[in-house]
Amino acid sequence: MRLKKYILIILVATLGLNAHAQIKNMDDFMINTQELRTLTERIAKNYIMKGILANNPKIVKQLKADSDKFSEILVNLTDSALNEEIEIELQKLNLSWMLMDRILQKKYDGNAANKVVRYADKMSKEIETIADMVNNSTKLKSVKLLRASSNGRMLSQKLLLYYIAAKAKLRDPDIPKIFEQTKKDLYEVIKFLTDQSENDPDLKADSGVLMYVEMIKDSYDKVRKNITLDSKVHPKTANMIVNQMTDNFELLTEILYEKFN
Repeated sequence: MRLKKYILIILVATLGLNAHAQIKNMDDFMINTQELRTLTERIAKNYIMKGILANNPKIVKQLKADSDKFSEILVNLTDSALNEEIEIELQKLNLSWMLMDRILQKKYDGNAANKVVRYADKMSKEIETIADMVNNSTKLKSVKLLRASSNGRMLSQKLLLYYIAAKAKLRDPDIPKIFEQTKKDLYEVIKFLTDQSENDPDLKADSGVLMYVEMIKDSYDKVRKNITLDSKVHPKTANMIVNQMTDNFELLTEILYEKFN
């Protein structure tokens, strides 16, 4: 029965995190906050891919869909802010998003792409501050686990962003350093989730959690071996390889959410 349950989760995965668009509790708030970080990295990545893979309607469509989704989630989070301090941080984020979105509307060039990457980094840090505030306001185990799994999803897209930025030859000397640090951060997230799945009584008895943690570890090994700044993997292929890991993190997040809600 458990296996059927997790096959069902896979079948409905196309719904993604839209199932949590209505913010009902702390878990929802954390997931949606982390979703903004993932969208920030993916929007920047697809802006660059739109430039280096001209006339690709799929990328253009996803860029537009992600931008619309970012705006929608930001409004929902602001309306549901847990306190005044978080609301102020969300308003700051909204200003950064407005400035980034203006650049996204312009024709692609190297200078614009560099600005988009810098704004993505700025916004990701602003969102992380909000996630820290949420995390520090509760002792709920579910919030911390959901943050970790959602963080892995974001980091996979950040790794892809900086890989593609390097392949697009953007003039940012920090790209190699950020790329390598992101890979290390991903490893730490996976290590944390592995430790929790092996030692937490609620998790180690759950075959679905164990299965997706193993799938994440397998997909990370594939990314680690193939996606290096010296590799010649085409951006489209890199996108496919890394997105598999992103999807596995998303499915783990879905399982954890269902488990605690």
